Amino acid sequence: LRQDPAAPLLCFIGRLAPQKGIDVLEAAFDWLMGGDGGQGVLGDAQLIMMGSGEQHYAEFMRSAEGRFKGRVCGYVGFSSDMEHKIIAGSDVLIMPSRYEPCGLPQMYAQRYGTVPVVHATGGLKDSVVQYEARPEGSVGTGWKFGNCDANGLKWGLWEALRVYKKEPEEWAALRRRCMLQDFSWGASADKYIQLFRWALMDPPRHEPWPFQ
Repeated sequence: LRQDPAAPLLCFIGRLAPQKGIDVLEAAFDWLMGGDGGQGVLGDAQLIMMGSGEQHYAEFMRSAEGRFKGRVCGYVGFSSDMEHKIIAGSDVLIMPSRYEPCGLPQMYAQRYGTVPVVHATGGLKDSVVQYEARPEGSVGTGWKFGNCDANGLKWGLWEALRVYKKEPEEWAALRRRCMLQDFSWGASADKYIQLFRWALMDPPRHEPWPFQ
C-alpha cells in the first residue's frame, strides 16, 4: 500500500462467502474507492482484504488490487497471525456478515482501537455499541447498519469516515472507548449472575386453571 498518513485504512477479514458479506463489500467497493464531489470524506481510503473461499470473490479481491494499485491489497488465504496484525494496523474493521452467532474480529478490533462497522446481527449487534454524538458527550464504539446490503454498508462507512476526517478529537475519544471495552469471561459471568438475581427478585405466580 502507498504510505499516506492522512488516508484511512480499512480492512475486511473473513471467509469468502455470502454469509460473511463479501458480496456486500463488493457491491459498495467502487463507491468506497471513488470520490464524493469535494466533501472530503471519500477519495483516499485504503483497503486490505484477506480471506479464502469461493473463487468468484477471490477474483474480485485480485481484480480490486490490480485496479487500485497502492490503495488496495487483496490477499487470498488466511493467517491468524496476519489477521491480528492487519486489524491492529487498521483504522476501521468492516464486518457485513449476514448472520454471526458470536464473532471475534470485532472484539479484537476494539481492543486494538480499531473502530468496527458491522451489520447489526447476532454477536456483532451485542458487542458493538452504536456511535451517537450527544451534547453531554458522545457514546458508542462503532457503527451498526440494519440492512445488510450495499446502502447499509455505505451509510456505516460514510459516518465512520466522516468522523475520522472531520472530527479527529471525536475519533480519538471513540478509539479510547473501544479499547476500554471488557469482553472477558469475568464480565460475561457477572451479567449471567445478574440475570439470576433479577429472576429471583419476583417469585413466579402460580395460577392454576380453575376446575369446573
